[in-house]
Amino acid sequence: MKIVLANKYYYLHRGAERYLFELEDLLRKHGHETVPFAMADGRNRKTPWEKFFVSPVQTAKVTMDWQGLRTAGRLLYSFEARKKFAALLDAAKPDLVHVQNIYHQISPSILPEARRRRIPVVLTAHDYALLAPNYGLFHDGAICNHTKPDRYWQAVKYRCVKGSRLASALAAAGMSLHKALGLYEKNVDMVIVQTRFLRDKFIEYGWPAKRLTQPLPPFVDAAAWTPRYEGDYALFVGSLTPEKGIDVLIRAAAGVKSMPLKIVGTGPEEMRLKALAKKLKADNVEFCGFLSDDPLVQKYAQARFLVLSSMSYETAGLITLEAYAAGKPVIASKIGGLAEMVRHEKTGLQVAAGDVDELAEAMEKLWSDPARAADYGRQGRAWVERDFSPEKHYDRLMEVYRSIV
Repeated sequence: MKIVLANKYYYLHRGAERYLFELEDLLRKHGHETVPFAMADGRNRKTPWEKFFVSPVQTAKVTMDWQGLRTAGRLLYSFEARKKFAALLDAAKPDLVHVQNIYHQISPSILPEARRRRIPVVLTAHDYALLAPNYGLFHDGAICNHTKPDRYWQAVKYRCVKGSRLASALAAAGMSLHKALGLYEKNVDMVIVQTRFLRDKFIEYGWPAKRLTQPLPPFVDAAAWTPRYEGDYALFVGSLTPEKGIDVLIRAAAGVKSMPLKIVGTGPEEMRLKALAKKLKADNVEFCGFLSDDPLVQKYAQARFLVLSSMSYETAGLITLEAYAAGKPVIASKIGGLAEMVRHEKTGLQVAAGDVDELAEAMEKLWSDPARAADYGRQGRAWVERDFSPEKHYDRLMEVYRSIV
């Protein structure tokens, strides 16, 4: 089967791209041909298909200048992306299109071109971008439900996107246009959801259940990881953004002075979080920056457990699965999809999101009891081997593909 994999980035950016590249490798391993479609970028993986890639646009900060107008136009509807995607489809003649994240930088304007050619489309939902202008459903330190459902313009009133009325208005306008044109509803045959929580959210926001898969979580090749059931510190891995609740984690770690905490990742909150650690005299907290490949694997290997103190509705948990593969238990907020990825007192511990004292107590429990941590780690490793293997993911994905081809 020849499959187009469409995603805004074709380099390792965040979790969606990690899944994209692992999926690409998995499909190729099984004899399928993959064709990428993304934005042009010097950091991209090399591919003969890059001549079809759409020009780059930045969306980090919306400004009232030419760049801002380009961003606004791309977010609403991209004729360039549609034209280039049409050319790619004509050149590649794929059997199926598998979309990851295309909103904002590419836009769903490309999807009707697949429908015109009777090429089926499946979309993996990595967040809530099909449901609300604020694709993380998190704003100003709390869950954002202001636009539920189809009340997109409430985002402007509450500044739901980047704390900006302009950014919120653009996002609301884009969603309103896409909804009016039915760009997702008419052109996506099946949406892959990674957790029950995400599936329920889609149904709550009006998506028909018959066009949503049963939960199909990400996968990890446990055979590529050597489990180690002891460790010398607590570990956080992820982007340093408000919804990750890292300020809660630092405050909790400040109360467990004997436990080193290593924070792996970068992001807009980095300077503020470092200042917080200094203010709290949390000398046991170390910021390690962005790591990938072997350095990241080593950080997992030497940790006793992973902590995910998220404040938002996380959709799944690839990082959680990697921790299990490394033999590490996970302490996680009992919120969103994370609640499905951690079995309380079996593969780790669940804590109330935002509760500093409960998080500190959970970390102290695993830090002071290495045998308990090792037992949870072994159970997590066994769970990953049994239920989250590449082959199991592939078999279930093929069922989805065959259902629409």
